Amino acid sequence: MRTRDFNALNDLLFKFIFGHKENKEITLSFINAVLGLEGERRFVDLRFADREIDPEEEHGKGSALDLLCMTNDETQINIEVQVQNRQNMGQRSLYYWAKLYQSTLGRGEKYENLRRTVAINLLGYEYLPLSGFHHMYGLYDETGAHRLTDDIEIHFLELPKVTRQDIRSMRTLDKWMAFIGNRLSDEEMEAIAMSEAAINTAWDKIEAFMRDAGQRRKYELREKYEHDYASDMEGAWKQGVMHVALNMLRAQTPIGTIGKMTDMPESAILKLAKDNGLRIQG
Repeated sequence: MRTRDFNALNDLLFKFIFGHKENKEITLSFINAVLGLEGERRFVDLRFADREIDPEEEHGKGSALDLLCMTNDETQINIEVQVQNRQNMGQRSLYYWAKLYQSTLGRGEKYENLRRTVAINLLGYEYLPLSGFHHMYGLYDETGAHRLTDDIEIHFLELPKVTRQDIRSMRTLDKWMAFIGNRLSDEEMEAIAMSEAAINTAWDKIEAFMRDAGQRRKYELREKYEHDYASDMEGAWKQGVMHVALNMLRAQTPIGTIGKMTDMPESAILKLAKDNGLRIQG
């Protein structure tokens, strides 16, 4: 049985799988699956841009990896991986999309030379208030009946929203997301890999990565950083909420209002008041 001990969203591992020209068939399979391209509509080739943003290996500013590539029809595709919720993801994605789109037009060139630009955001957390793990945003009129241009596409893929389903009914994108999520049984993972050549190759690449002691060490340091960051953020959030609740108690705010404002259970508010010698308002 091949290794299951991997986090595909680790930026070092993700880049190793999807960010090298030797593995472009893997990247093409994933991109075509996200864009729903089949048959003659599929992209058949790509090249990675020189301006690819490398991840900070051991001590970066949080897991944000960008891979920029050009397809055979000169479409720009930027894949961004976000493990932690950095807030304002919509604005962030639109801002970077705009910078990439603008960069395709040289000084004095006609607007018709602008290249179609697609942003794919692979998220390790829930972001959109919608069901389903995949949503695409374009530029439409207010009725949604007319699309102004195909030049803009912003995709969001939310891993926590991936649900278990019969492998026989899975689309290629369903299989990719299930594989990246790495939550299925050994038998299900093998069945997915055997049904999609690119996923099978990706798993082989992961095996090779994990056997390299140097790569594995960097991977583990990156995992530690992410876990520490998440723990720090959770601690800071809890501390902030407790501070707000404590100030509300001192202002004699009713316990029901405190609960609604902070999402703290009544038992926790009562304990906080007791620990600080404060009286509760009903």
